[in-house]
Amino acid sequence: MRVWTPVGQEKPKSVFVPDVTPHDARHTWASWQYCLHKDLMRLKADGGWGNITTVTRYAKVMPEAYRAEILEWLGIRV
Repeated sequence: MRVWTPVGQEKPKSVFVPDVTPHDARHTWASWQYCLHKDLMRLKADGGWGNITTVTRYAKVMPEAYRAEILEWLGIRV
């Protein structure tokens, strides 16, 4: 739960904030896919994004050392 007191109010408010959100999962998926394939156009199509700018917001460059761990976690053998 996130608890805060809004400016000008005395009573605190609270809201449930999950540890992992669908948005987080999309970032992870995009970053993992880019780590595995290094193909921005494929990632753009697979992610359903309209332009490369959106792809670059979601996908982050990961060290190549993570590639083997991602493949193992996904159960993919090469």
